[in-house]
Amino acid sequence: MSKLSVDQKTIFGLLADKKSDFLIPDYQRPYAWSEEQCQTLWDDIISFSFPDNNYEKFDKNEEYFLGSIVTFKNINNGKLEVIDGQQRLTTLLLILRAFYDKFANSQDQNSIRTRENIEKCIWKTDEFGNADKNSLKIDSEVATDNDKDEFLELLRTGIAPERSKSQYVANFKFFQSKIDDFSHNVPVNFAYLPARILGNCILLPIEAESQDTALRIFSTLNDRGLPLSDADIFKAQFYKHYSDKDKKDWFIEEWRSLEDITSKIFNPNTGTPMDELFTRYMYYLRAKEGNKKTTTEALRKFFERNRYEYLKDKDIIDNLKSLALFWENVARQNKNVFSENILKLCAARSLLRSVFPMIKGDQAQRMLQK
Repeated sequence: MSKLSVDQKTIFGLLADKKSDFLIPDYQRPYAWSEEQCQTLWDDIISFSFPDNNYEKFDKNEEYFLGSIVTFKNINNGKLEVIDGQQRLTTLLLILRAFYDKFANSQDQNSIRTRENIEKCIWKTDEFGNADKNSLKIDSEVATDNDKDEFLELLRTGIAPERSKSQYVANFKFFQSKIDDFSHNVPVNFAYLPARILGNCILLPIEAESQDTALRIFSTLNDRGLPLSDADIFKAQFYKHYSDKDKKDWFIEEWRSLEDITSKIFNPNTGTPMDELFTRYMYYLRAKEGNKKTTTEALRKFFERNRYEYLKDKDIIDNLKSLALFWENVARQNKNVFSENILKLCAARSLLRSVFPMIKGDQAQRMLQK
């Protein structure tokens, strides 16, 4: 049985822990919280921390649950890879960084102590509790996130580039504005707000012993966002395989192109459009193997074989692109590529699959012949 470590913690208790060293892995999706989501979070925190806009009505024993953080410890680098809670964790760090800068010149003792506590949440500390401003508590390797370096630099320096178009900077500036407004309206008791965020807002960190276990937990718990798909996991394997920077850049562009094509032509009942592309490629590979079994193994299990042997094929990206373009021509009914009879046959098969998704190719053929 897989072991789990589950322990409810305050934001300060989780982030200030010396063992906390988070990594947003390469297969995760880019940060995507909008201003609307940030506004909802801010309103909820204000309502909790200052009931009826009165700091004295706050119950010190009350807690506000912000959700779970699902991770597993990568034995290769010792970091906690974030499977679920990436968006939430990132946003909380942006809020804390905005508060940290607000207290920069404060002489108020409560504000100074709060700033010191925030330091321990953003940066790693030495054995004396001093913050190392070069070592953040979080890192990001998201392959398709062009702004991840800007996010990390923002956490380090608190400087938001004026012309930046990244969502990190937009949300950071949003929280700066909200904090400025709140401190203007509640100047005397302002420090209570970040203190209550740190000490009374609760997260539920769930640490699994393996990536697969963490993914299963995420799929079970998650009812709002999109769980990581099989294609996301494959993307991570590709990203690790293309270790050379030029190859990585090439792969990222090719992957984006495939996502763009598949999103326009596939609308699967389950999974993502990229999952559908890999599924169709799997049937091609099974045919090449001479596999005539009527049962089909799960998509991820198929490609996991022999340590992702098929994903390491030097021609796989070109093959996937050719397959995607083939189905794009089918979707567009491109008469310059296919005859009218072929287009009708492909359209009929696609219709059968959309109405009866469990129908296999040979079953569809028999139905079409009838």
